Amino acid sequence: MIKKIGFLLIIMLISVSFAAATASQDNGYTIVPVKSDITITPRWIGDTITQGETNWHGVPISSYTTALYVDLNWGDTSDSLRLKVYNPSNQLIETFYDSSDGVIDGRIEFAIRNSNGIDIGTWHHEVYGHSVSGTEDYYI
Repeated sequence: MIKKIGFLLIIMLISVSFAAATASQDNGYTIVPVKSDITITPRWIGDTITQGETNWHGVPISSYTTALYVDLNWGDTSDSLRLKVYNPSNQLIETFYDSSDGVIDGRIEFAIRNSNGIDIGTWHHEVYGHSVSGTEDYYI
């Protein structure tokens, strides 16, 4: 069986209202779990990860927006990845695991929102192979 879905980290700037059951607030940001029924345009970069490995990815935000959408989908529930999100000042915004959205499905979806605008600059995403057997494909 070929791992095609891998890890998907879709980033898109959006200014829409999310219907979500829970939200958390950290560093002036609201973290809102979302569902994949939102129409978005993905940005894809393929990579792989192994047990204990850490990969870093940067997402440049160059203009004013009130939300950053992230969809992390590696599609293999037998493997577990961890995602940490840092703002351009390198402050940790939140740490996410597969269960962070209440469902273990090899996917984490959320929006980082701030009504005053999210920080302009490069946001950093730390992907860690928390519990990976062999090599796990993912996409950003």
